[in-house]
Amino acid sequence: MSAAKEAKKPDIKGKRTTEQKKTVVYVGPSIKNVISAGTVYNNGIPETFIQEMDRQPVIKSLLVPVEQLAEARKELARAGSALKTIYDKVITK
Repeated sequence: MSAAKEAKKPDIKGKRTTEQKKTVVYVGPSIKNVISAGTVYNNGIPETFIQEMDRQPVIKSLLVPVEQLAEARKELARAGSALKTIYDKVITK
């Protein structure tokens, strides 16, 4: 991933935002009070999810560009695949 994609900066109000402007889909499990499976972001990522990524860095891998959604779902269906292994490691609350 490029540094620009993952770069975080303070905005005018002091909240962190991402430079990411691509439409991405979260393909991981739902995390109570944070994110639901299948959530689509098209204008950056909200602070609650950024905080969860700080706690569980592996979930960054579960944000995929919408163009790669079909491929990501196939990989999640394969036991032992990298994406499935990451999915299984995410701690839901």
